[in-house]
Amino acid sequence: MNPFDSFNLPRFKFASVMAVLAASLPAGLAPELAKATAQQPPSPPPNPPPSQTRPGGGLNPDSSAICAPQNDSLQALVPVETPVLTASAHPIFFFYVPFSNEVVERAEFSMLLWPGELERHYKADILLPDSPGIVGVTLPDGPDYALDAGQNYRWYLNIYCQDGGGQQPDLTVNGVVQRVTLTAAGDRQGQGAAPEIWHDALASAVEQLERSPEDPNAVQQLLVLLQQIDAGDISEVSLAGRATPLSE
Repeated sequence: MNPFDSFNLPRFKFASVMAVLAASLPAGLAPELAKATAQQPPSPPPNPPPSQTRPGGGLNPDSSAICAPQNDSLQALVPVETPVLTASAHPIFFFYVPFSNEVVERAEFSMLLWPGELERHYKADILLPDSPGIVGVTLPDGPDYALDAGQNYRWYLNIYCQDGGGQQPDLTVNGVVQRVTLTAAGDRQGQGAAPEIWHDALASAVEQLERSPEDPNAVQQLLVLLQQIDAGDISEVSLAGRATPLSE
């Protein structure tokens, strides 16, 4: 029983209330009230969370794993502010990994549609390169893994260290990427390593250094980008190579 029934109060519906209110207004204001009521703007979408570029620990708080003491050096090479942009349907994600795969039980890269994170776009165990350095993680080719323009995707890199227990990752970093469609001028900026299209700019700088590892200009170009994301403390620009997907 509704507690208000004992008071014999009428149960007005919202539409009835608005009709009574509109009837009491001057003739010129009633249509404006009806128009404003019918055209309430939708709530703006939430802003993506900032990138977690350094782990500061993982989901395993009791970890005494071999690679855990080096967690402050692990870094996702992206800006903190999100979404981080790309013009590529299959972008490359770069990380600075300060240890070799010998101390890693396994690593995992995953991507979910954001907001909500209810739909998985990609997930795979990956094999890190043998040596420490800047590591690239790529999405598989093919339309199933292509990023849709305008959609935000939240990605995670989880690392499970040797002797870390294996149930929860010992180290994790994450961020949000969005694919954008560029104009011809914007495309030229991306090719020229414009930081606004970060993933493409960094990929271009890394690929240039891979082609010309002894070129000081290529080294300097990469260092300038790293300084923009507070990664200038990477003492030596060492390209470890690409991670190898093991399963999907």
